[in-house]
Amino acid sequence: MRHPDDSTPVQVPGPDLRHRAEARFATQANPGMDTFLSETAERLVHELRVHQIELELQNEELRQTQEALEWSHARYFDLYDLAPAGYLTLSDAGLIQETNLAAATLLGTSRAHLVGLSLTRFILPADQDTYYRCRRQRRAAGERKSCELRLRQVSGQQVWCYLEIGLELGLMPKTPGDRPLWRLILVDISVRKHSEQALIDTKERLRRVAEIAELTFWEWDVHTNQVFFPPEWWQQTGHSLDELPHRLEEWAALLHPEDRVRVLDVLDRFVEAHAAPCEMQYRLRCKDDLYRWFVSRLEAILDTQGMLERVLLVRQDVTRRKMSEDRAIYLAQHDPLTGLSSRALLDQLANHMLASARRASGQLAVLFFDLDHFKAVNDTYGHPVGDQLLQGFARRLLDAFRAEDLVARLGGDEFIVVLANVHDREDVVHAARGAIADLTPAYPLAGLALRCLPSLGISLFPQDGDTIDALIKRADAAMYRAKQISPGCYQFASAALDPQARTTAGLADQTPMESE
Repeated sequence: MRHPDDSTPVQVPGPDLRHRAEARFATQANPGMDTFLSETAERLVHELRVHQIELELQNEELRQTQEALEWSHARYFDLYDLAPAGYLTLSDAGLIQETNLAAATLLGTSRAHLVGLSLTRFILPADQDTYYRCRRQRRAAGERKSCELRLRQVSGQQVWCYLEIGLELGLMPKTPGDRPLWRLILVDISVRKHSEQALIDTKERLRRVAEIAELTFWEWDVHTNQVFFPPEWWQQTGHSLDELPHRLEEWAALLHPEDRVRVLDVLDRFVEAHAAPCEMQYRLRCKDDLYRWFVSRLEAILDTQGMLERVLLVRQDVTRRKMSEDRAIYLAQHDPLTGLSSRALLDQLANHMLASARRASGQLAVLFFDLDHFKAVNDTYGHPVGDQLLQGFARRLLDAFRAEDLVARLGGDEFIVVLANVHDREDVVHAARGAIADLTPAYPLAGLALRCLPSLGISLFPQDGDTIDALIKRADAAMYRAKQISPGCYQFASAALDPQARTTAGLADQTPMESE
């Protein structure tokens, strides 16, 4: 404090502080004390008191500032140290200068241990190029850059992180010799990355399942008639992306002619009543002009008002399944050795033929063939030669009759032919003689010329029976009568024939006949 008479000028406090000090002094002044003081002393006491009040006010301001700083530091601690994101400050050489608690947790060690360590020590080698590239881009672009990479904690556990790089605010280099500090933000994205990977794995599994099951889908806009196909659609049809149909009528043009009307009718009915999903089977022409079998399941896609907007069709290629089913049906209905109809198919088709003949008041003939001396062929030359003989006999039998006639193998060396549209007995005689003539020549097999004469029994509908089983039994009896009379001939059924003729014919069927 300088004396008022000092020639050195006194630094005058700010007017606001002086004004507030004077105001406070006025409230504290004691008029009785000034009575005994001279004017000079009174002015000096006044100045001293006001200056003291100024110091008190300044102290109060300093204390308030200190409290504000402490509160700001506490808030900074909450925002920085306790932030859920990790913050790091790196030197230009990449050494850690400072971290918050979240960053230390991500790296799996204490904050004090991290200071002075290189951040790349914690980055997986496979991801370090990503980190350096991000730093170079930040330096070149002058704006924040980010990337995703994996960190390895001190414990060895891997953590996926989102990393953002920027220069430290307020610490930009001021002279050419200064080096910048880098501020990094780390966010743990492990949960998100694991979810993304799980989604990728699920999509891949679904893709493989769809590929194995030969599944795909497409959509039909019922208002515009446009159709939308995914890229995978071409894998089932062979059509390139620019060849895919764009409208329903273009897709319908690829349907098999026998399926087109039925399939379009199913689609129309689904649009009218789309409450429940439905399925349809159809054949579609592919790029190679071959038809493949598909099954499509129809699902309705509704708009916000609950009205039908689009139809989702989940489609499966069932060509191989259909082929397997058809093959299984074929094997169940045909003899595996000769390819002729089996007894099951014989009963089914012959009964249809019998019903047609009955409706037309027409006639029908059943021819029962048996190979003479076939057992001796098997015993002498073996079953492979016997099988070849049966196959050759079946081929000749098919060639000997019309396409409308039914040719079947009962088993062993027994065959059945059902003649449709028989006008009279002479038609059957003509057919029987022609068949015997075709079947009699020797069969060149395994260097041999084997002759097995066919014996033939014939029954007629309606004279000899009203059912296929009855007609077969009567033809069987007639065949054995033919074997008794003369192998290689035919015999019509008659009431005098006894099915027990089988026992008398067996003695003649002992020796194979080989042509010279």
